[in-house]
Amino acid sequence: MSAPATSQTIASHVTTLPNGQTLRYVDNGAGGPVIVFLHGYTDSWRSFEPLFSLLPAAFRLIAPDQRGHGTSGRAARYSIADFTSDGIAFIEQLAVGPVHLIGHSLGSIVAQRVAEKRPDLLASLTLIGPTRTARAHPGLLEFREELKQLADPVPADFIEQFQSSTTHTPLSDTQLAVLVGESAKLDLETWRGALDGLIEEPSDFPALPADVAVLSLWGEEDAIFDREAQLALSQAAPRHTEITYPDVGHAPHWEIPSRVAEDIRDFVLTHHRPANAAKGAEKTNA
Repeated sequence: MSAPATSQTIASHVTTLPNGQTLRYVDNGAGGPVIVFLHGYTDSWRSFEPLFSLLPAAFRLIAPDQRGHGTSGRAARYSIADFTSDGIAFIEQLAVGPVHLIGHSLGSIVAQRVAEKRPDLLASLTLIGPTRTARAHPGLLEFREELKQLADPVPADFIEQFQSSTTHTPLSDTQLAVLVGESAKLDLETWRGALDGLIEEPSDFPALPADVAVLSLWGEEDAIFDREAQLALSQAAPRHTEITYPDVGHAPHWEIPSRVAEDIRDFVLTHHRPANAAKGAEKTNA
């Protein structure tokens, strides 16, 4: 693997989308294959921070805080369609030519909807801890009932229990503290709204396009999206490759980041189009 990018190369910016939504994002500014990351529920760009130091330094790595998450602007709506519109507009603003789109959990669903609506924007699609849809997911319905019992601010012990439940191998105290701190930035309205968006997504979304290569990275101990969800995804993606990790939970990029970075690197290089060029976008430095 090429020399890794370092955290010092990651610059933070703010962009305003045509719909008025402001998104904070990081961009390492490299000139190689462009990867755009979409994080999971209550996470932020820092969900992918371990990968930034492990992927080749030549890759351009861009990761926004999705609406209402991290330090991006709050929103009135958090449907999957809203997240998807943001994702499409963000890619259009930040890159020329197809990008390699990577999504985790909630981000995996949004990434699929981006691919369905605008396959021309993508060179490849990588889904981490994925599912085809979380509509009416029993575990998430139960979690919604738990959220109804809370008041702002969301208790730190609740957030820690939630984030810890997503991994099979316990994270270090330092890494867990980062994730908990990012989730603590969300108000209760956003916790509830984004969860409702997952559970209540309409079921009339289109099929994944046949010309988009899809890689799914799934841990066998995933306690949120099970093997049945992976089967449904494989049946919906004509060009689908799955890598399954034993003894790994819902967030492989947290538990085994080196292995995940290697698998992403290989997939991106296999499907990279030389014409994939980045452009500068209007942005405000943090």
